[in-house]
Amino acid sequence: MNKQDLISKIKQLDGISQDERAYLINLVNTKKKYGLVWEDKPEEVEEQLRENLPVLKEVKEKAIINGEDNPNHILIEGDNLHALTALSFTHEGKIDVIYIDPPYNTGNKDFKYNDTFKDEYIDKENPFRHSTWLSFMSRRLKIAKRLLNESGVIFISIDDNEIAQLRLLCDEIFTASNYIAELPTIMNLK
Repeated sequence: MNKQDLISKIKQLDGISQDERAYLINLVNTKKKYGLVWEDKPEEVEEQLRENLPVLKEVKEKAIINGEDNPNHILIEGDNLHALTALSFTHEGKIDVIYIDPPYNTGNKDFKYNDTFKDEYIDKENPFRHSTWLSFMSRRLKIAKRLLNESGVIFISIDDNEIAQLRLLCDEIFTASNYIAELPTIMNLK
C-alpha cells in the first residue's frame, strides 16, 4: 500500500477525533531517520506557559556588574523552561555561552536536589525509562539553540545515566558537525 492510499483511509476512519486523525497522518508522513525516538511527555510548566508568559523581574541586590566597559551578566533563578522562554523574546541569537546542569536521572534522592526525574523511568529494565527525560531536555535545548549566536557554544554537564541519549539529542538539535568534545571528569567520592 502506498502512503497516499493509507492517508486516504485514515481520513475516512470513523470514531476518532480530528487530533487523533492528524496524529496518524503525521505518523505516516514522518520520514524514517537514524536517531532517537521517544514518546513526548507534556509538562505542567508547559500548561503554565500557554496561559501566562513568564516575566523576568530585576533584583538589584543580585546584579552582576562587570564595570562600565564590559557587558553585565544576568543571573536568572526559577524554572529553566520559564527562563529560557522569557529570554527567547529578548535575547534570540544573542547569547555567547550557555551552561546547563540538567538532572542526571540517577535516582539519587540525597543529592542537593531530587535527581530522580521520574521514578518509573529509573527502573533499569524499563525500555522507555529515558523517554520523559528526553522530552524534558528536548524542549529546553531547542530554545537554547535559538538563543545562541552564530559562534555561541553550549556546555552540558551529564553523567553516564543519560550521556548516550544526550549526545544523540544534541546531534539532532545542534547537528553532529557542531560537536566539539566530551570532557570527562573523574570524581573520587568518599
